[in-house]
Amino acid sequence: MNKYILTLPAICSLMTHVFADAPSSGQAADSSAEKQKKYMQEMNQITPSAEPAVTRCADPFITADFIWWRAQEEGLQYAFNGLSNANPGMTGNPGAPYKQADKGSTKHPDFDYEPGFKVGFGLKFRHDGWDLFAQYTWWRNEKSDTKSSVHRDSDNDSYVMGDIFCPSSIFAQGFFSNGAGQNGLIAFDTQSAEAKWSLHFNVLDLELGRNFWISKWLTLRPFIGMKFSWLDQDFDVEYNKIFATPNWRSKALFDLDQFGVGLRTGLDTAWYMWKNWSIFGELAFTGLWNDFDSKRKDRFSNGADEFQTILNLKDSNHLISVVLEWALGLRFETAFHHDDFMFMAQAGWEQQVWFNQNQFILMPTASSANLNFEGLTLKAGFYF
Repeated sequence: MNKYILTLPAICSLMTHVFADAPSSGQAADSSAEKQKKYMQEMNQITPSAEPAVTRCADPFITADFIWWRAQEEGLQYAFNGLSNANPGMTGNPGAPYKQADKGSTKHPDFDYEPGFKVGFGLKFRHDGWDLFAQYTWWRNEKSDTKSSVHRDSDNDSYVMGDIFCPSSIFAQGFFSNGAGQNGLIAFDTQSAEAKWSLHFNVLDLELGRNFWISKWLTLRPFIGMKFSWLDQDFDVEYNKIFATPNWRSKALFDLDQFGVGLRTGLDTAWYMWKNWSIFGELAFTGLWNDFDSKRKDRFSNGADEFQTILNLKDSNHLISVVLEWALGLRFETAFHHDDFMFMAQAGWEQQVWFNQNQFILMPTASSANLNFEGLTLKAGFYF
């Protein structure tokens, strides 16, 4: 009995300690809120937001790019040489003797590097470090810079072959006789040919992303968004001295207007070698809905009269195509004023493939070739 009496004070002391530490209902709510806050902080530490720090509800940032790109569109071959005058159905000279042809080449417009720019504006939010970014791209390739020509080689008597009705596939069907009273797939002999191609490129990209640390030396920025595009292409081809007739000339004039809108997603990465220097890699994918309006006008002159329009066509179609973009380069960035501000500069090589953008009216076979871009991109950005 005395043993139980001796332990009673110890039991009372323990129960007093337990009930004294038990929270009231208001204290329990406070404790739950604190635990939730601590949990969210721990979750954010798994992928902490990259610099700069957000001091307000949303902090703005701006970017500017200088681009030196070359655009190249597939399927714009307009002439070839190296064919001898031996083929009656091809040259319009059915009585010519056969002669061995010399090695020739196919001609397409010159695709040169041209300057352009990008401008961007964004907001980085305090909410989990998300950012909203809009960027506009402007690039031009004018006709005067894309002229290409080919002439007949008088030394080997080879012919320059062209096709007023089908510059892409060289051969036209049914517009010229093959000399035997039948129409077929033929080309025509011309003394010279030249082509001019131009492109006006306007693109707007909208992105919702988050830039965060995935390790001590690597950041990732996945994003989703939209792409809008306005492309205007002109392709003009001219042939002189057709069928060895000095005054016969022909022109084929093509115009293609495109509007596109689509869903865009991708991933930007930065691999840090030192504190301020990193190798960046960028990849984006777009499923683009396209609205194409295409026009074609062929004109012919025999020298005695002005050019007469012999073909005038229009076509409108819609299709969904893919746009792939990727870039690789070197980046420098530095944050200051307690990481509230940051300056960034980078240089890299960028490439883009716009699938099925050649929707010119080309007969008798339709063309649906790609439009490609490659070149240098220099970017600077400031985060407020």
